[in-house]
Amino acid sequence: MSFDRVINNRFVVESLYRLMAYLLLSLGVLLYYFAVPLQLQHLIVPILSLIIFPLSLKLFFYVKYEFNEFYARQVLFILDSIIVAVALASTHFSIVFSALTLTTLWCVKSLTKISFFTYSFAFIISLIVIYLNAIIFFGFENYFALDSLRLAIYSLICFLLYLGSGFYFNKQYIHHLENTKDYYQEQMNRYVQFSTQLSRYAPNQLWQSIMSGQTQAKIEYKRKKMTVFFSDIQGFTELSEKLIPDDLAFVLNDYLSHMTEIAKKYEATLDKFIGDGVLIFFGDPHSNGIEQDAKNCIEMAISMRQQMHVLRERWLKMGFPELHVRMGVSTGYCHVGNYGSDYRMSYTVIGHDVNLASRLQGVADIDEILIADSTYNLIKDEFICIPKQSIKLKGLQNSTDTWQVLDKYTGIKSETQKWFDYEYKGFHLLLNLEEVQHYEYDNLVTVLEKAITRIEQQKSITTENGVARLRLEDQVVEIVDIHKKPPY
Repeated sequence: MSFDRVINNRFVVESLYRLMAYLLLSLGVLLYYFAVPLQLQHLIVPILSLIIFPLSLKLFFYVKYEFNEFYARQVLFILDSIIVAVALASTHFSIVFSALTLTTLWCVKSLTKISFFTYSFAFIISLIVIYLNAIIFFGFENYFALDSLRLAIYSLICFLLYLGSGFYFNKQYIHHLENTKDYYQEQMNRYVQFSTQLSRYAPNQLWQSIMSGQTQAKIEYKRKKMTVFFSDIQGFTELSEKLIPDDLAFVLNDYLSHMTEIAKKYEATLDKFIGDGVLIFFGDPHSNGIEQDAKNCIEMAISMRQQMHVLRERWLKMGFPELHVRMGVSTGYCHVGNYGSDYRMSYTVIGHDVNLASRLQGVADIDEILIADSTYNLIKDEFICIPKQSIKLKGLQNSTDTWQVLDKYTGIKSETQKWFDYEYKGFHLLLNLEEVQHYEYDNLVTVLEKAITRIEQQKSITTENGVARLRLEDQVVEIVDIHKKPPY
């Protein structure tokens, strides 16, 4: 194992740190008895260190896996306290040596977050160990004596060495943690970027369910009552033959991006794009109830139709042909889920009402929202609809009762409405106050006032027959003298 890897492994660093402390304590005790003949009791600390150190490693891993790391560190602190207690008893509590040793032990206690209970228990065990060593091995003489000069210097050097090495290892470990944090932060950012990119290829609600663990990516489906929406651009196939690919791509992406934002606003599940067609459904993976899902779908369709007015006006100014949208909606039981194989699957909806919505969209007039009778029964209290003739649709045996959605009945007075779309011969007003910014109101009022002034001016010079009169200064008046003979 390289030195860098040793530093980066916290437990290895702490183990080496503890081994160094045991060795320094053992050398300190031997230095205390340097001037006297060596006896067996003088070797108690070195022998005990050689026994406890490997034992502490086994105890640490055992307690960590049986309980957790916090309890394992409490056990190590108790073992360290026992070694320190034996060392202090061996040196008869020499003042400098004991003070620096206890200070070091206190630093260990602060850094490893030792609990008060563990600290109290270790203190009691240490007192017992000190008294037993004093009674059995070292006696009670010469306690709290001044250290010899060499022991005092040694103690100070060991204390500084211990603190210095600890500071170095901690600094290196903190640097390692910062690098690790930066690495994982970078990986997390990459993961978020990849996740965001991949989410664009699946319905947003499905992606959120998968990421939250509520849904698993496996082949399964369920039967639910849902509202299905189909739409496409009328005449888009003919348009593709007239426009160059770049212009065609611009129009299509512009249209789909706006329709997607509206679908997202109403929490719809965007199934797929089929050329210029859009398949959307309500009811899975999240549902607000069958009736509310149908109402949300119709509100979404009306918003899409209104947005199509704006897009059409903009495209006309850019030189593109006039384009219109057709929509079909049906409500009924469908099968929704993941279809395909383990290698590749698609989240989609299938069933009779999916086909019905597609057929309704195909026979709808331009800018018309055509709905099935099943949907009408759910939304008729809030939307203005007019009946259409029963239609014999391709692929369906029986005729289908259909309804055309005109608008939502809200009871809101016209003075407070936010959408205006009036079109007459020579006049077209398209105004969406929800899109107007607050700082644009003054300019908007000025433009409308100029238009009103011009209309009133034109009205004042127009006769009842619709002929515009010339102004007085523009009229040429010839005064004829009736008494003057004509020139012939």
